[in-house]
Amino acid sequence: MKRPTTPEEVKTLHNLCRADPQGYLQIVNGWLSENPDDHHAYFDRHFAWMGLGEPRRALDDMNKVVELNPDPFSYFSRAEVFRHLGEYKKALDDFDRSERMMPDEWQDLGFGLLFQADCHARLGDEDKALSCCERLPDDFWTPGIFEAPGGDKTAVAPQLRLIAADARRRRGEGGASR
Repeated sequence: MKRPTTPEEVKTLHNLCRADPQGYLQIVNGWLSENPDDHHAYFDRHFAWMGLGEPRRALDDMNKVVELNPDPFSYFSRAEVFRHLGEYKKALDDFDRSERMMPDEWQDLGFGLLFQADCHARLGDEDKALSCCERLPDDFWTPGIFEAPGGDKTAVAPQLRLIAADARRRRGEGGASR
């Protein structure tokens, strides 16, 4: 199958990835056999691996994407895989790289800040989590995607506090230490 060129073809492939990640994987592997340096194909394939419950293989593909095309979206997407794997420090490194590469867009989009806040909270760092939360746009709202807190920033902040407290408790730090 050729690469999609129209919005309809992209939507069809997106739906295939969600419904049949194994079938989608075969298509993307075909693209890679034609062009092993196609960073778009590695990026696309990481979605199939995630859909198949293979996040480490998705990470391998995102590492290749970053090697071939080190742009802010590549780092952001790899950070999402690290976050999924619970590797929050590595996720923060990539989120930070992405933010440095597009600071204005980062502030406006909000989800990078939310995911950074969530990573800091899961590491037990309430202060940094709340600092990221404070930077969210005033009109930001999320239903709570990818296991991140949901709501507007006034609803997200108390959730971050609880996540950070739980992380500290699990590490045996307890109390209000941050």
